Amino acid sequence: MWATIRNLGVFQGLWFLLVLGGDAYAIFALGWFLFHYVSYSEPQEKRLLPIYAVLGILMDGYLKAFGVYQFSNDAWPIPLWLLALWLIFPTTLSHGLRWCWSGKLWILIASAFGAALTYVGGATLGDLEFPFGEPVTVMTLTACWALYFGLIRVMTLQRS
Repeated sequence: MWATIRNLGVFQGLWFLLVLGGDAYAIFALGWFLFHYVSYSEPQEKRLLPIYAVLGILMDGYLKAFGVYQFSNDAWPIPLWLLALWLIFPTTLSHGLRWCWSGKLWILIASAFGAALTYVGGATLGDLEFPFGEPVTVMTLTACWALYFGLIRVMTLQRS
């Protein structure tokens, strides 16, 4: 239980730091990723973490390219702080958030909706805008996150 609380607590703290502070705090995310990778990751997770991060970066890069959301700086494919978030988010997938994608289909969809809502929170706090409005963006993000969690489920079960 403490491992789950630590895992989610560190991620959430870094989420706030990156969303509020931006690129300057990416080094802390890198530090957590490396610490997690060396200290907590099992061999299968070590193989999958980079894949999960790249999938997320591609997802957000495409969503930015299609204008689903915008940032004030035009970093490619996405800003450094969001790249850093995608470096650390996968560290939660086999730990604190495993229940999001490993259960029934409705849990996966509810988790995807929750993930989409984190973008709304990020937009409220930081450098993110929704040109198509929140409802369309949340629906789009929910679909993308459901696909993301579904892919994770398939890749993890195939490698087990």
